[in-house]
Amino acid sequence: MQLKSDDSQPMRLKPNPNVLFKRLGDDMVLFNLDTDHFYELNGTAARFWELLHANGDAANVHEQMVEEFAVDRDQLGVEVNALLASLKEEGLVSLDE
Repeated sequence: MQLKSDDSQPMRLKPNPNVLFKRLGDDMVLFNLDTDHFYELNGTAARFWELLHANGDAANVHEQMVEEFAVDRDQLGVEVNALLASLKEEGLVSLDE
């Protein structure tokens, strides 16, 4: 999964509306009502979820996180793509079409 679609447009994602989430300290817990599965996100992934939930544009979220966490853009891109793939595989997010 890439931060941009094949036509170079920002990837718009939407969190599954059947996923409840709550921040617990630095971490976040997600509960998928469709599958009755819980997920725990570490601090960085939790921040990504918050920004994605508010914005939906993975590329903009990536840029904001580069600024907030002062991390290497390419390394964060690799980690974000892995996180997005996992979230999509578990049915926690989908493409906003």
